[in-house]
Amino acid sequence: MNILNLLTTSSNYYTVGVAPVNAGDLSGIGWVIGWIFDLFSNFYGAVVLGVIVFTLALKTLVLPLDIYSRVKTKKQSLLMERMRPQMEKLQKQYANDKNMYQQKVMELQKANGYNPLGACLPMIVSLVIFMIILSAFSTYSNYAILRDYSEMAKYYNETVAEYVITEENFGEERFLTADEYNGNTVYKVEFDKFAAYYASVNAEFDANDFMDNKSEQDKWEIVSNFIELHARERAAQYYLENSDGTHFGWIGNLWYPDSMLNKEVPDYAKFTSATTRAGVTVSENDYNNVTFNLAEQKNNYNGYFVLIVLSIGLMFLQQFIMMRSQKAANELSSVDGSAAKTNKWMMIIMPIMFGLFSFMYSAAFSVYMITNTLYGLISTLIINKVVTVRFANQEIKSASSSRPTSKARRLKK
Repeated sequence: MNILNLLTTSSNYYTVGVAPVNAGDLSGIGWVIGWIFDLFSNFYGAVVLGVIVFTLALKTLVLPLDIYSRVKTKKQSLLMERMRPQMEKLQKQYANDKNMYQQKVMELQKANGYNPLGACLPMIVSLVIFMIILSAFSTYSNYAILRDYSEMAKYYNETVAEYVITEENFGEERFLTADEYNGNTVYKVEFDKFAAYYASVNAEFDANDFMDNKSEQDKWEIVSNFIELHARERAAQYYLENSDGTHFGWIGNLWYPDSMLNKEVPDYAKFTSATTRAGVTVSENDYNNVTFNLAEQKNNYNGYFVLIVLSIGLMFLQQFIMMRSQKAANELSSVDGSAAKTNKWMMIIMPIMFGLFSFMYSAAFSVYMITNTLYGLISTLIINKVVTVRFANQEIKSASSSRPTSKARRLKK
């Protein structure tokens, strides 16, 4: 039990309660994320629902850009397939002259309307959007963690305030008098009033023994034990009544990573890593007091790496599909096939990067990446199919229009 500092022994003034915390305000994308989450605040797994809706809305908003990029990429790949015989011939012809090979390839590509940079700009824009969303989710995660703690601290302090004597509630059931000391709220204990109140709720409590045979420090220890007991219960009650939105399946708290290295309610060191990034300081004593009755949640694993594995697996699948759809470009863009090797490395590196993002950031951000990747996979498969069919039809139509008619062949004869 922590006995808080005695400020002035002769006047019985003590500090009790915890420092209030301001989670701050949201702006920009963070505000949008918060607004969407609030729409589902009454549902279990509200954060998951909010992330999915946010991701689908964002992807739909930038869908024209995605469609343009994927269509352009697929068309370029099909054009490269059409040029494959000529480019393979160039590879053999200039196997020992990379510069000449690149020059001839550029000439061939230009003649066939192939532009290797055609899909780059949309891809760059998509990368910028991803980095902005990563920053926004990180900011909002810190905000959400602080907001939840701030509410718990508020209920903790409200419990303390219930024992403060005011003009409206003057009576023996109140035994603290609030005052200000160096900008902090301090309390003077009316021990006689506490004794009368405590004796009324605890038949085993001897008020006379408390008043006559206890030192002031011993009396304060009993008083602070009583206040902390109820304040801790109130803070934990708030958490338990409002944690449905941040729970989902095996995940205890979606604002922390889906990992056995994290707990549903983290220890002070993990908590401060979020508060420090947000520029807020919470004392270890305050944090331990507010979360004192959440021992079970402090021991529960926050997850089992499920979202991390899914993020890696889906990104690997997306990279594999992209490599398959750009097989010709990967094999033929360099004379020695080194581009294909580079892309194979990318197929390994990108999933690992996504896994690291999932490991370092919140489970909520992992849900975003998974939803975003699934959306991209589905749209890529649909677009690739449509473009392939249309390209094939155009090739057939072009071949038909360039073939001489039977009448023309007879005249030629």
